[in-house]
Amino acid sequence: MSKKEKPSPLKKLLKAWTSAGPEERQAFLDLVQAEARARGTDTSCQGQDPVPGDAAALIANGRYLLPSTIERVEAVMRARKLSPSGVMAELGFSSRDASLTRALAMKAALRLSVIAALADWLAEHERQG
Repeated sequence: MSKKEKPSPLKKLLKAWTSAGPEERQAFLDLVQAEARARGTDTSCQGQDPVPGDAAALIANGRYLLPSTIERVEAVMRARKLSPSGVMAELGFSSRDASLTRALAMKAALRLSVIAALADWLAEHERQG
């Protein structure tokens, strides 16, 4: 009896892609685009940008903030004398939500809605000042 052939990494990736939801697919595309930008390669997929909105793609790697984003957020927080709970309140979330605190201090995951709001907040405050 012959051994069953193991699927290639590409076949595993394609199977995972088809079973992934829209948020998971977007997180994967964000990861690929962030890594490609870090290497300085072109990420345009035949003239199409796979991730709408550059700000969201630049601040997170999936659900995790990039180290450069953490520094940018902390710089704005220092300049405005804000705590992470104050930032969450400005983003429209509960000030009791400690997810941003954990993301900044322990590199924990954030909800995609928080990342999207944080991208807009960060862009707005960096333009101002």
